[in-house]
Amino acid sequence: MHKILLAFTILFTHTAHADNKLSVDVSIDQLTFQKPTKGVGKAGVLIFKSANVNNNGIILNINNVNNYFDSQIFVRPTFLGFTTQFGNYGFSLEADSIINSLNQTELKNSKLVLDDNQLNLSGEFFSFINPDSSVKLKTFRLYCQSSLSSASAENTVDAPSNNMMENCFQFLTLNGSFAPNNEAAILQYEGIDKTNGDKNFLEAKVKSFDLRKNQINANLISLKSVSNDTYTINATDFNLNCAKDEDLKTLDFDKIKKACLNQIKIAPTKVNIIDKSSKSTFNLDVKDMTVKNKIVYLAFNNGSLTDLSSTTYLDKLLLNCKKETDTDLFDLTSVLRDCISYSRFNLQEVKSTKPDQKDSSIKNIAFSSTNGAMIIQAEAKLLGLKARISIYGNVALNESKKQLILTVTDTKLPLGINSVKLLMYFLKKNLISKDITIINNIITIQL
Repeated sequence: MHKILLAFTILFTHTAHADNKLSVDVSIDQLTFQKPTKGVGKAGVLIFKSANVNNNGIILNINNVNNYFDSQIFVRPTFLGFTTQFGNYGFSLEADSIINSLNQTELKNSKLVLDDNQLNLSGEFFSFINPDSSVKLKTFRLYCQSSLSSASAENTVDAPSNNMMENCFQFLTLNGSFAPNNEAAILQYEGIDKTNGDKNFLEAKVKSFDLRKNQINANLISLKSVSNDTYTINATDFNLNCAKDEDLKTLDFDKIKKACLNQIKIAPTKVNIIDKSSKSTFNLDVKDMTVKNKIVYLAFNNGSLTDLSSTTYLDKLLLNCKKETDTDLFDLTSVLRDCISYSRFNLQEVKSTKPDQKDSSIKNIAFSSTNGAMIIQAEAKLLGLKARISIYGNVALNESKKQLILTVTDTKLPLGINSVKLLMYFLKKNLISKDITIINNIITIQL
């Protein structure tokens, strides 16, 4: 056996300088890989059940009975080698090979099929770790394929890339078909936002996730997103379709998020938002959310905002609001900046409750803002009468203090009364949130 393996090693070495066509089918018990500091040296271990390798027509089939072929991994920039008790074998690599892009990775109880047309990886556990980000998968199947087969691509300028990782960003499917009756894959992502230094964590129970040339589709049983350990978003039955940069070639979370949040559609879902810094919780029953042509469209059935002193209930909201290309929908301050320049919304009812105080309710609210000029109309009880009132003024954002400031300049009240002072008196009695202060004709909302 040692002589046979040595012969194969010589043949592999002989072809190391040729144009390399490699296909691999391997069942892996455990793989650990840590890129050496200088890119050369020992890099981990490989423990596998069986391996079928075709290197330029030279075929190597191994059944790893009694773990004779458990291997120590050795790398150089253009070579991947394995050391066993029977001898050494290895493969030449292109300079831009996926191996050279790895920093740290681990596989458990997995099967890998890799050739010119596909990367098909399923397993119990997988991790891909770089200095500023990490991706972990559990009970998953990940499938990538070339955008075109070699035969159909020979006479076209859109020939598929030789780099399978680039192909994955053009055609990728992730689901839970690691084993029969396994409903979902578990995805975890941790990274640092390059634009603002925020630490991001995302965990999803993935029924299906698809990357295509210019589109992302996801069907998630559950989703959890955490920013800087303070701002948490939880969602269930989360389905989305959004745009993707056609030129995406690396796992650039910021680039993916930017393209997606500028053209996205989210199906009905329930969302829970927790802000540890303000000690508040926001629950939403979302009917629809769409971002298209620099406008956010949002409809929800109901929602509630709870802080330390009160709970505010919202019923049936319709909103459309401007969104600039660079605005992050997860950044409330940025969103409000855009909405001040243009927004329209209708809310059927807002009701606040506070212990030991009478509930307040305002119905059929319509709000519009254009370049900071605002108009608010609503049905409320004033002077003992239920009537529609109108409020005119300006809205501004103090970003440094994270405050939304409404300045009331005129009103239309029941019985033909136009009195800003009377309106502010009414609002002081009925707006019972600790985050709202009223001084003269100015309403300040702490974000």
